[in-house]
Amino acid sequence: MYKNLLYMAVVAGMVFTSCQQQVAIPHEFTIRGEVPLPDGYEAGLVVQTDTANSVSIGEDVVIKDGTFVITGSIDAPVQGTLMTNNLRLVEQNGWPLDSIHWTYSEVFVSGGELECKHVPGRPLTSDASPFRLTGTQVQADYNDLLDAGGERNADLWAFIDAHPQSAVSVWLAQRLLQRAYRLTGEQVAHLERTITACPDDTAGLHRLRDLLPVAAETVPGKPVADLELKDTEGKIHRLTEVLPKGKYVLVDFWASWCGICIYWMDTVAQLAHDHADVLEVVSVSIDTDDAAWRDGMARKPEPWAQYVTTEKGYAELFATYRVGNGVPYYLLVGPDGKVVASPEDPVQAGKMIKNK
Repeated sequence: MYKNLLYMAVVAGMVFTSCQQQVAIPHEFTIRGEVPLPDGYEAGLVVQTDTANSVSIGEDVVIKDGTFVITGSIDAPVQGTLMTNNLRLVEQNGWPLDSIHWTYSEVFVSGGELECKHVPGRPLTSDASPFRLTGTQVQADYNDLLDAGGERNADLWAFIDAHPQSAVSVWLAQRLLQRAYRLTGEQVAHLERTITACPDDTAGLHRLRDLLPVAAETVPGKPVADLELKDTEGKIHRLTEVLPKGKYVLVDFWASWCGICIYWMDTVAQLAHDHADVLEVVSVSIDTDDAAWRDGMARKPEPWAQYVTTEKGYAELFATYRVGNGVPYYLLVGPDGKVVASPEDPVQAGKMIKNK
């Protein structure tokens, strides 16, 4: 009995170690291109990360005889853009700036080999996505999404239902869960029921499964998630402590460097004036520079309570609200302290208040 248990423990340890090693092993990829572009053009690959939308993978390669090869490795499947340009030719030949030419083609890089070819009939212009990538199951799934209208225009829920084990669905689900209080409880539960396996991106699946319980607690009808804040006097507060009671509250998350935040402030002020009997406003800056926050308030004075996230509160905003630096971000909280919704902008918030 003891020997059997010892054997099982050793095997389990080997499996665990093997899994760790598999996670650590990078996914090698190759992109082979056949494109009708002159010699001297360059091709490069940029991808999205958790903190940036445009991170280069490797060095750009020079196109010769209409072909190029890009190789590299990634830790997990990742969405990106394959770009070509003639910047070097323009510089070398002293051509005018209006002769600069770019193309952009969407790609979902995973382990394996991809082929990049020109789509017959598509012009070689920067906004036409003239090239198509094929060769892996992940890219095939992504092409299905592109054919349905892409992330912006496709029915993302229908795509996920049709591709429940795809790395693309895991990626889409994570993006749907960004910015708390945008999905309903049933939508979060639907993702949990639907996406239960993902052979091409086990790490991404684990991140998604870890995120779902948090997302389930940050849906309309739930109490507002707490954050640590600092007032203009430097005193520490919790968001739930400073929200006015008995009225609707619009929480305006902004930053001094955010132009669209500043743009919407006049609309927020008008909203507060028009609904003064039922609505109050609380502003929360995510500035990490205290001087910049105070300068922003001085340039755009507002009559309601002003706070800024502390270092802890800033981390909570990333983890719980999943907002990051994506301000402006708005919360409409009901008189009972529960979140009504996360409006896209103050105009939508005003419509919600009128309908209450």
